[in-house]
Amino acid sequence: MINSKKITSAVLLFCSLLILNNTFGQTEVVVTSDSIVKNDTIISSDSLVNNPDSTLSAKSLSILSKNEEIEVVDSSLIYYFMESMENQKKLNIYKPDTSILNAHKFNPLEVDNGMYSTLSNIGMAYNPQEFSLNSETGYNMDISHFKKYLFTSNDIKYYKLFIPQSKISYVMGSKKEQNLDVILNREIIKNLTIGFEYALNNSPGPYENSESNNTRVFFTAQYYTKNRRYGVAGNYRNNRIRVEENGGLVNDSVFEQNTETDRRVLDVNLNNASQKLINSGFQIEQYFNLSKPKRKSDSIKRKIDVGHISHTIRYNRNQLIYQDKDPLNDFYTPYFPPIDSTSTFDSTYQQKITNKLMWSSLGYNEDKLSKVFYLYFGAQSDIISQTYAYDSVPINYNQLIPFGGISLNLFKSMHLLAYGELILSDYSGGDYKLKAEIEQYLGTQNNNIGKIDAGLIILSRKPDWWYEGFNSNRFRWSNNFKKENSMIISGRYSWKKLSAGFEFNTFSNYTYLDDSILPKQVNNTETHLKAYIEGNINIKKFGIDTKLVYQKVSIPAIIRVPEFTGLLNIYFRSAIFKNAATLQTGFQLSYYSSYYADAYMPELRAFYLQNEKQIGNYPFADFYLSLNVKRAILFFKAAHLNAYLGDYTYYNAPHYPSRDTRFYFGVSWRFYK
Repeated sequence: MINSKKITSAVLLFCSLLILNNTFGQTEVVVTSDSIVKNDTIISSDSLVNNPDSTLSAKSLSILSKNEEIEVVDSSLIYYFMESMENQKKLNIYKPDTSILNAHKFNPLEVDNGMYSTLSNIGMAYNPQEFSLNSETGYNMDISHFKKYLFTSNDIKYYKLFIPQSKISYVMGSKKEQNLDVILNREIIKNLTIGFEYALNNSPGPYENSESNNTRVFFTAQYYTKNRRYGVAGNYRNNRIRVEENGGLVNDSVFEQNTETDRRVLDVNLNNASQKLINSGFQIEQYFNLSKPKRKSDSIKRKIDVGHISHTIRYNRNQLIYQDKDPLNDFYTPYFPPIDSTSTFDSTYQQKITNKLMWSSLGYNEDKLSKVFYLYFGAQSDIISQTYAYDSVPINYNQLIPFGGISLNLFKSMHLLAYGELILSDYSGGDYKLKAEIEQYLGTQNNNIGKIDAGLIILSRKPDWWYEGFNSNRFRWSNNFKKENSMIISGRYSWKKLSAGFEFNTFSNYTYLDDSILPKQVNNTETHLKAYIEGNINIKKFGIDTKLVYQKVSIPAIIRVPEFTGLLNIYFRSAIFKNAATLQTGFQLSYYSSYYADAYMPELRAFYLQNEKQIGNYPFADFYLSLNVKRAILFFKAAHLNAYLGDYTYYNAPHYPSRDTRFYFGVSWRFYK
């Protein structure tokens, strides 16, 4: 059943906060043009220590591209930085996306134009259809197949405000699906800003025992002294995922022949199984500039800045629970005999306490050297505790991670970056990562015919803890695998809103789950190539937003991905009602070539190899209509319209059909004082 009380409570909470938001006056703030504000883009660092070394986007180098002149800009500007105050010092800052282009995309899996293998409902486990190597070193606590439905420390947004800002988005579906997102940010006193975001995805699901109810929330606070010599920022986050698990259809042919249009009566493998995943944590970061601030009366520019030191403490906690009242179900028969034959209650507990101390050459960003040179180094200490299901004795690990990086800005058109880290510990000692990136404008940064990015990552890492040792009611193993060794070479050309690129992976000792659902390791050196084109093209009132990906692997029997995936959004946009509103209407098409997609095992929250069923070679077509009136955006969406055509082969995972045609109505409203 839909828990409407939670949605009502969230809306009431938002209204209360909105009233509070308009009770106090907003402090006047001045922003200068040397803050390079970017579009709304979420960048998740692939570094365990969450340093500003990410090579996932050339935008991470923006500290080296500040303008010399200082000008006052519109005070209505709102921007944010993510994850760390170091990113604010580097000017890795972003503007909220207020456009109508992607207003119809509310599913967390859709916002980045990604393609995923999914399980018949929003909020369930998913598997990316684009292969990528795990580049995290050390002990990794990610809940990888549910990560898009979580607020992680990398996802936290710290807003810088010049007027109070709030936003509420609500989407309801014809199948009783409900999605809510509430954002509030406020400077309550001068230099003290608080923030809040709450999101909910709730859907009964089209099939028996497939309900999902996911909630996530984070709170932020940041404070800076008047002279900006000291700053502190903190956040608390809590994620709760509750999903029913049905193990897929017992007989696919009943669906494919469409002998029963009521999907709830189709037999599923599991009727009493469910997941409950709880992830929570906090982070407090402080910095102190080692140089004294320059006085207003001092007209001489600072020649050198000795930078700043920072300290970060972070706590992260996972509780992963799988329950099934029928552990003797035939679905589990091929696997290990149960520890408890009356019921399954697999509960895994993890926690990690992190302390990071770092020096960075960035201080007030007033000296000329900061515009061409950036250096940082430090060390991180992790204390880790883990308890397996059916085992009350915790396992403890310690990690020490020295790290460092450098960035250079040359000739007003070239940026260079390098980074390295090494793991010293009793668990994953010897893990290391080296990264380098070059960004070259074809011309100057302000006048060019595009930009070329190239990157290299070399790493050696211990396979995730999950492959090394696991214990549950029906699955258990203990392994001592070799380290996974990888080299990732990437390149990209971008011009305006278009980009094309490639990623070439060379790797050995790749770890995976075989068709018997046991961890295995490939000892040979293998390769994977991905080439892609993505971007947005506008021709008068018409537009195309697209992403096309081609992949080739040297071991298709082990790494299962579609050779081709494509997403195409064709739309028409025009001002209406004498420019009082903007209308956008269009079709969105998605497609992937056929392949033997990995199957899903609920008790493990993981995907594994299967050789029984191919999926794909089927287009999904959506129609949508969006309307932007002042600060409000409304949309109507008819998803998977071509399901009415009678070709019932639309699966997004083996034995998990994609959802039938469904309809949505949504509204998003931004509030300013």
